[in-house]
Amino acid sequence: MILKKTDQGFTLIEIMITMLILSIGILGISAMQIHAISDNSYGMDLTECATLGQNKLEQLLAIDYNDATLNDTDGDGTGQDTNNDGIDNSGNNFGLGHNTTGTADFNETNGNYTIFWNIAIDEPVTGSKKISIIVTWQDGGVQKQLVFNAVKSSI
Repeated sequence: MILKKTDQGFTLIEIMITMLILSIGILGISAMQIHAISDNSYGMDLTECATLGQNKLEQLLAIDYNDATLNDTDGDGTGQDTNNDGIDNSGNNFGLGHNTTGTADFNETNGNYTIFWNIAIDEPVTGSKKISIIVTWQDGGVQKQLVFNAVKSSI
């Protein structure tokens, strides 16, 4: 009986090519994982921000219409629609977009989040107050914000 010698095993080059392909695949998966962790962190921040904004909005809607917390403290949301067309004639959006401590009607800090709220009296109609809540936070050195708007009636 004569035994035939056949090729057995892998050559060094075949093993190196296989390791290269495997390494490229693992790098792709790790990049996806890093991206998923970043997106998950942003999602948690956004959820926390939405919860804080909604809680503040519910608090403001639950208090009396004449409560001092619902006053336009700087007057930029009061009497700015001189011709009653629903447009702020001062070009200031009734002061509802102010998201700094110096310009907002009120603000408070909750951890990494700052909650600003602005009031426009008699907007959009007489006997109502438009409430704008802006929650801001820092994400990777960039300021992010989420805005909530509601109208509270005097009735």
